[in-house]
Amino acid sequence: MKTTESSSDQLKKWILDFLSKPNPAFDNLPPCPYAKKAWVEGHVKIKQFENFNKLDQDLIKFSYGTEEVIIYYFNGTALPTSNDLEKIAEKYNKRYRHLLFYDEHPDSIENVDGVQINSGVCALIVQDRKDLLEKRKELMKTNYYDNWTTEMKERIIER
Repeated sequence: MKTTESSSDQLKKWILDFLSKPNPAFDNLPPCPYAKKAWVEGHVKIKQFENFNKLDQDLIKFSYGTEEVIIYYFNGTALPTSNDLEKIAEKYNKRYRHLLFYDEHPDSIENVDGVQINSGVCALIVQDRKDLLEKRKELMKTNYYDNWTTEMKERIIER
């Protein structure tokens, strides 16, 4: 999704206009049922990725209770490939076990029952692992995951 809006604006729009809206593919829940509340309460931060040293400094200071999600978006001409970004997320998932890292890349299409859930931005999404696992547990009690393919469940849930 190429647009003239900034990556930060594009991510904000994705969170509020897509992830927060009920969708039949997710049992009429939003694709991310907790996104809007986290956004409104100021628990989501969007930052431009600068370098890995800065990323590590930020992650060491990750503030539980005030930060639930940090989205680091990549800008410029030297964006990581989908495969490279996936490897970065894997590496950081092993390094910071209390956090959960997702790769968000325009070339890595994620689809649930015909609904594409990608933002179109190249980004690394960081979440408090314990908080996310508690929320997943609640969603498991609904039909939220019924339309997810085995591949999607492996990619998103089984990290």
